[in-house]
Amino acid sequence: MFKESGSVQVLEGVTAAVIVLLRALDKTRAGMAAEAGLTGSEIRVLFRISEAGRVTPKTLAGSTGLSMGAVTAICDRLVARNVVRRVANPADRRSLFLELTLAGETLMDSIYGDFRARVGTAQGQMSDEEQSLLAAQLLSIAAALGYDLEDGLAGTQIPAVRSA
Repeated sequence: MFKESGSVQVLEGVTAAVIVLLRALDKTRAGMAAEAGLTGSEIRVLFRISEAGRVTPKTLAGSTGLSMGAVTAICDRLVARNVVRRVANPADRRSLFLELTLAGETLMDSIYGDFRARVGTAQGQMSDEEQSLLAAQLLSIAAALGYDLEDGLAGTQIPAVRSA
């Protein structure tokens, strides 16, 4: 896909395509975040909370690669914005859960709808079989890179992850 150019690092084929996809996803996520008045980190946190339904700050930090301090600061902003709430953990008085408020659910419904529409444009050009194959291949690449498909998206309702 990209050719060698002096001392510049060059990727080709699948590796180049993966980098282009990652950049496209980052740009899309940044645009969706900006449209919603969120930072990139805030939207990442909202996606994870939305996927899990309810998550501890420690689990959230681990799944996003953010420090506990960053998770606390982000959640403080999201709580102040009334899109996330902190709920006591009935099994552990020292712990709490983070979950979306009704306003947060409405916001994430809109963001997920926008994301589905954007990806749907590309999917519309593929058969169901091609879509299934692509999903399996993407999950295979993620797993080969060391991403734990079962634990990495714990709490999600993504059937492809469960069957991969």
